[in-house]
Amino acid sequence: MAQSVKIKQLHQIISALEKFKTRKESVFNLGKLAAYLHLSEVELDEILELVFRFQKLFSTSLDEFYLYKKWKNNKTFLVLKLKSEVKNLITNEPKEIEIGQEEVRVLNDLVYYFQHVKIGKGFEIKHNTTELSKKIRNLKKTHPYFFEYRGNGLIYPSKLAIETGRLISYNNKSKKIITKLEVEDYLIQIV
Repeated sequence: MAQSVKIKQLHQIISALEKFKTRKESVFNLGKLAAYLHLSEVELDEILELVFRFQKLFSTSLDEFYLYKKWKNNKTFLVLKLKSEVKNLITNEPKEIEIGQEEVRVLNDLVYYFQHVKIGKGFEIKHNTTELSKKIRNLKKTHPYFFEYRGNGLIYPSKLAIETGRLISYNNKSKKIITKLEVEDYLIQIV
């Protein structure tokens, strides 16, 4: 189904369909769309089948739910959440994150090192073979949203990572055992 259609073309079709919100009385010329996107008649039919399946899925099965991504046990899953339970519209950013105790220690060390030793300088993890860079590399694989690039070949902790590391450090000083952290609109569960 729509195997020959590129993701970019699907995005363009969705953008075109979004215009129906403001132009409900309009008609949608499929011939022009197919010509613009260089689609054959078969490809256009496959896309329409996909669009109609999505319409049915979202208007029946997912009518009262939001669909979003969740990271759990170092894997990404799709999860449903009741609309009535959601305060703000859920984006594809993970809002519930599970992280292990060892990863919490690495994140805490990373943020401390970034703020007090490197003082804002990024980490070089590709060619560096120190123990800390190995741990950072592994943490980045399992929790990529804790990192960001700034175009200079180095990796930096994201705003989420810095705030999470600050809260972890604060709780470590107070000797509290933590199982959950709320950072902005994220819920971080420590397992």
